[in-house]
Amino acid sequence: MLSDYCDNEHTDKNTRHSYLDLYESLFQGKKETATHVLEVGIGYPPYNGGSIKMWEKFFLNAQIYALDIIPITDVWADILHQHRIHIYAAINAYDPHVFKRLFLHKPVRFDILLDDGPHTLESMVAFITLYSRVMKPDGILVIEDVQSMDWIDVLRTHTPESLKPFIEVYDLREKKGRYDDIVFVINKTQKSLKT
Repeated sequence: MLSDYCDNEHTDKNTRHSYLDLYESLFQGKKETATHVLEVGIGYPPYNGGSIKMWEKFFLNAQIYALDIIPITDVWADILHQHRIHIYAAINAYDPHVFKRLFLHKPVRFDILLDDGPHTLESMVAFITLYSRVMKPDGILVIEDVQSMDWIDVLRTHTPESLKPFIEVYDLREKKGRYDDIVFVINKTQKSLKT
């Protein structure tokens, strides 16, 4: 279970938010087969790096890529110097030039891509626009903490046409009464039936 690997002191994915059951369902089939997982948003203390550590434990054979604007000195020591965790600190992951330099012209493609960055509509649109280009043919792209259901249409509009059939939206707001427990997913592991 994903919850077995979750340190609630270092991530809010299971405390403030209600994402673990969803992620367990979405990612279970990739637990052993995923080779590359990326998350934008390491986080500020106290919620700092816990999800990165969780992914490293859950995805048994994956290299984990973590990107954030925070300086490396603010990154939780438990995720530093781990052979399967690659940290890119003090960068703007939504800058097209940074994205191109780090990923676009490299051979790596991602099984899982998660956006847990600044939670602005602009950053979410940029995440789809940029990172969908480095998703594996059976990959999953996730944007968590969508601030309003009104944003879903905007995100859908900015999704490449070929990926629109794979869009799934999860409204988890009733679980903990949080306005932002909305998750936008492009799930290429199967054709989506959700709207």
